[in-house]
Amino acid sequence: MTNLTSDFKTLRHSRRLMTYSFVAMLVLLLVMPGCGETIDPELVAVRNRFLNVSTETKETPVSEIRASLKSGELKPGTPFKVRVRINAGEFPPFVNGSAKFFVTDATGHDGDESHDPHECPFCRRDVKSMMALVEFHDEAGKTISMDARELFEVKDFELLVIEGTGQFDSEDVLLMTASSMSIVR
Repeated sequence: MTNLTSDFKTLRHSRRLMTYSFVAMLVLLLVMPGCGETIDPELVAVRNRFLNVSTETKETPVSEIRASLKSGELKPGTPFKVRVRINAGEFPPFVNGSAKFFVTDATGHDGDESHDPHECPFCRRDVKSMMALVEFHDEAGKTISMDARELFEVKDFELLVIEGTGQFDSEDVLLMTASSMSIVR
């Protein structure tokens, strides 16, 4: 009988120990997820450098920027501001591992921000005139080698206001070098 009582006490003690261990583990699982996460200070510095847009200039449709650059009315290096969506139609808009992505004009017909030129039967005829490749450069003028999705916490179809300068590449794509950006949420 003494053996049975001692076995019972051991069992009761081990159950109590298991219960306390389970509760402690549960508390740690609930508390720990936020503890070890640190944001790269370089990422924060780059993000802070670009995420803001002055309200001094008005937004111009991408098609007007293209036309003005082609006619010489707008000189390369002259800043402008556009309202765009991260959108490349049927292609992925982001360039993996790089701070650049394709955008499509979001001013739409009569200022309709939900308008998608890739789906509109009229705009689709010349959708290239409403698109640009936006790049973010470091101080040396090189494209930043951080993925834009991570850098700015953006995704497909995000509405943005971007300020920068533009020029054309060899394939007649409008390359926009961004100086600042605002995410419209």
